[in-house]
Amino acid sequence: MNKLIRTMTAVLLCSGMLMASACGKKEQPAPAVQSTAAPSAAASSEAPAASESEAGAPSSSEEPLAPVLASSGQLDAIFKAKATWFVEGDSEMRYAITDLDVNGRYEITAAKKNKVFNMYEVNADGSGVDKVATTFEQGGPGPYMEDEYDLRINSNGEYLYVAREYDDTSVSDEVTIYYYILSLSNGKLRANQIATEIRTTDASGKTSSRYGDDEFEMSENEFREKTDTGLPKIEYKQKVSWGDGNAVAGMNDAKALEAICFRLVK
Repeated sequence: MNKLIRTMTAVLLCSGMLMASACGKKEQPAPAVQSTAAPSAAASSEAPAASESEAGAPSSSEEPLAPVLASSGQLDAIFKAKATWFVEGDSEMRYAITDLDVNGRYEITAAKKNKVFNMYEVNADGSGVDKVATTFEQGGPGPYMEDEYDLRINSNGEYLYVAREYDDTSVSDEVTIYYYILSLSNGKLRANQIATEIRTTDASGKTSSRYGDDEFEMSENEFREKTDTGLPKIEYKQKVSWGDGNAVAGMNDAKALEAICFRLVK
């Protein structure tokens, strides 16, 4: 009988210890899940890890999918390479941090009107930045600085966006706008001109447009199809914050770069 009592007591003590251990495990906080600046479906496996403080995607589609300001590791890499991408003494240069190929690795772009568009991407190990090759000549036609890019996915899984180049130097009352389909992938930014718009302003201030390309005139419907309705649907928008040369010159640490970071919006 005594042996049976001792056995039951031992079993009860063991059960109590196991329950205490399980409760202790439940009370421990779950490991933080790191998110990337891009949707997980498009993020590259080689992308450098984001900061542990990075927040997940809000439920509202009107809010940024992933705030970039927590990815301090990438901002550090960009800041350390400032001598590579920053043009000292040029107040007209504009700078912005984007992720136009949505691979989770940020780009820093230095642009001036339509004549300079130099882009550098954080490299795979997050140690610095590499220059992105472009299909347009330095000093030649190139994309304008947009405040918002509509990101679309083509049949190859590449992200595309429409960018514009403004030329208002030829006639005072006319502005010529060149439209490009751009895609950034594998360290190369490709540009394909798809349409031209000439906006004319008359003496009363009324503006009209005509459309075409290098070979023929287009109707407005054809123009809209080329630049919008005939393209893949918009998957995401990137809101871009450009900073001028004077502002960026005064950014003395990586955290300050948050002011020129994009927001990815569904």
